[in-house]
Amino acid sequence: MPGNLASGGVLITGGAGFIGGHLARHLAAKHTKVLVVDDLRVEPMISPEGTGKFREKAVLDLTAADLDGIDLVYHLASHKNVPRSFRQPLDYLDNVDSGRHLLALCAITGVRRVIVGSTCEVYGQATLPTVESTPLSPRSPYAASKVALEMLARAHQRSAGGTEVGIVRFFNVYGPGERPDALVPRLCANLLLRNELPVEGTGEQRRDLTYITDVVRKLDGLAGSDFAPVVNLGSGRSYSVNEIVEILRTVTPKAEVAHKSGRTNEISEFRAATAVQERLLGDTAPTVDITEGVGKTLAWWATRDLDDITRRLLTEEESD
Repeated sequence: MPGNLASGGVLITGGAGFIGGHLARHLAAKHTKVLVVDDLRVEPMISPEGTGKFREKAVLDLTAADLDGIDLVYHLASHKNVPRSFRQPLDYLDNVDSGRHLLALCAITGVRRVIVGSTCEVYGQATLPTVESTPLSPRSPYAASKVALEMLARAHQRSAGGTEVGIVRFFNVYGPGERPDALVPRLCANLLLRNELPVEGTGEQRRDLTYITDVVRKLDGLAGSDFAPVVNLGSGRSYSVNEIVEILRTVTPKAEVAHKSGRTNEISEFRAATAVQERLLGDTAPTVDITEGVGKTLAWWATRDLDDITRRLLTEEESD
C-alpha cells in the first residue's frame, strides 16, 4: 500500500477528534511534521498530546500563515451528530462554510493535496454495495451539509489550480476514543455503566464497520496514492446492531437488551463498494475483525472512570 507522505507538513483539522486524533498520533509517530487544528468545542475523549503541534483554533479563523509549509491537508473537522442535526440544522452550515474557507486558503497557498472527510450518509438509502457514482440522496441535515461540502470540493477539483482535492466517504469507523453518540461506543458505555445494551428500532439495521487503525492506515496511504476525486473508505461488509449486541453478550451474558424507538429517517443498511480504494491502496482487507475490534473498544471503555462514562453518556443522551 502506498504510504509516502508529502515532504512538507501535514495539517489535520478536527485533529483532536476521534479519527483525526488517531491519524495525528500515527503520523507523529512516523516523525511526520503534523499541525493539529481543533477548536475543542467538543471535549476530546483522548488528550491531543502526542499528536504533533497543536493549535486551538476554528477552521474559519485559519489564515494563509497557518498553512505555511503545509503540503497535505486532511479536513476532518465537522459537526457530525445525525439526530441533533434535525433539531439544530443551522449549526451544520458550519460544515459548509468551514470547508469553503479552508479550500480557498489551500488554493491560495498552493497546498499539494487536500483530503476532505465526507460520509456514507450522503448516499441515503442506496443500492448495495454502494459505488462512488451513486446519486446522492441525503436524509438528514447533517448529510445535506456534507453534500454541500462535497460540491465545494468538486468545484475546486475542476479549477485550474495545482491543488488536488479528493473526497473520502467514511462508512462506520469505530474504536477507542469515539464519543458515545455512535453505535459501538454507546453499547460499550451502557454495558459498563448500566449492564444494558440499548437497541434502537428492530436492531436489524446494518452498518459497514471498520476499526480505527485500518481507517488510519488507508488515510495515510491516500497521501501517496494515485489521485481519485471520490473514494469510499469502508470494509465492504455490514453487521447488524443485533450482531454487535451478541458479540458484547458473549463478554457479559447477563446484560439486558433495552429496546428504544427507532431514529428519524433511519437507513436500513450501509455497505461500501471497495474497488476504488483497492485500486488506490492495494490490499485493504481489515486487519482487525469485528469481534476483536469490539472487544478492544470495550476494553478501552473499561479503563475509563465510571463518573466520566456517566457524564459522557448523559451529555450525549440529552443532546440526541
